[in-house]
Amino acid sequence: MRELVHIISDQGRQNMVTALDVAMPAPSLKDGNDLWNMKSLRTLTPEISDEEEDPYSVESLVVHGVLRAGGHRASISQVKDSVYSAYEGRATKPKFSHLSVSPCPLPIPLPFPSIFRSHIGQHGEILSNHAEGTQPKGSLDVESIPMAARLRSSNAVLPFIERRSLSLQKFGVARGSLGTQILRDWGFGREEMEDMSEHLSKMVRAFHPEGGLTSDSD
Repeated sequence: MRELVHIISDQGRQNMVTALDVAMPAPSLKDGNDLWNMKSLRTLTPEISDEEEDPYSVESLVVHGVLRAGGHRASISQVKDSVYSAYEGRATKPKFSHLSVSPCPLPIPLPFPSIFRSHIGQHGEILSNHAEGTQPKGSLDVESIPMAARLRSSNAVLPFIERRSLSLQKFGVARGSLGTQILRDWGFGREEMEDMSEHLSKMVRAFHPEGGLTSDSD
């Protein structure tokens, strides 16, 4: 994590706003040469664009306890090969990517209500060929869950930054705005609000091609 923060801060955009994507359970590796399914990752960061075609993106992916066909644990090399192949198959590759793989799943016992019993497996997976009435009643104990988490800095966070920049301009910086007094009560002076607004504006401009990608744009 510490290395990733340095990498993000040293990149041309100097963007410290990142998106967190997770998959629980993480997709299994199938037989053959199927690529690991990157689309299974779901973002937890609000107001994120679905756009992934960013040649200047920086991302770190952590994968735990992925299964392969038959419910067996995939080896580290199998997971790495599949993920690297998925990266190579993307139309636009990230500027930098880091991958960390562990064969150990997320060891958190998690009871599911009985209404899900025939639909959920012991590793948190959704069963497609479940049979109604063939399993005993009661809750299902999920033993462990394969998981994947990705932290990425890319233009996907642009809507998130733009909205906060516009809101600060409209409700905090503009003369007579409704939020000026509230921000003052919180201890923010006008100069501080203007500095925050300018900083957010610079972050927005850095994502536009005409704004350039040099770190000395100040």
